[in-house]
Amino acid sequence: MTEDEQDQAMNEFLAMVGHYVIVFQWLESKVEECLLLWWGHENWARSKVRLSSMTNKKKVDALWKEFRENPANRGRKRPDWVAQFEKLIERLHLERRRRNRLLHAHYLFDFLKIGQPVLQVDPQEGNRFIGREAQEEIRRELGELAFDLGFAHTQVVHDHAPPDPS
Repeated sequence: MTEDEQDQAMNEFLAMVGHYVIVFQWLESKVEECLLLWWGHENWARSKVRLSSMTNKKKVDALWKEFRENPANRGRKRPDWVAQFEKLIERLHLERRRRNRLLHAHYLFDFLKIGQPVLQVDPQEGNRFIGREAQEEIRRELGELAFDLGFAHTQVVHDHAPPDPS
């Protein structure tokens, strides 16, 4: 692999990680917006403080708890939506773990010289190459999760609105 190709591969990988972080932050903000709605507008300031002290895991756990228990959630009346939301929660936890692996692992770019992809070194999960295909898979799965969470957020907004009096 030429030096230019190595630089391109490294830049593509770093760009993917940067895009990943931005989309993950968007996911976290949608989780927070759902919680803020369920916790009530009258508690907005206190809820923002509460959120600032929570880990992402605790936010996702709180989202699932509020979905199941909050009286403002009318979505529980639809069994298919309950099952979809539970799967969404599982996927959010899986993505949270992937984010931790992606951002806290070590990366070796030395293999680019011999035509191999970037190597992710993770003592807990093991080593793996993250080439273009793996990067595209991460992007695709993250995009699907973002789409599904965006839909869930819209549903929370819809369910939160007071019923039409007519």
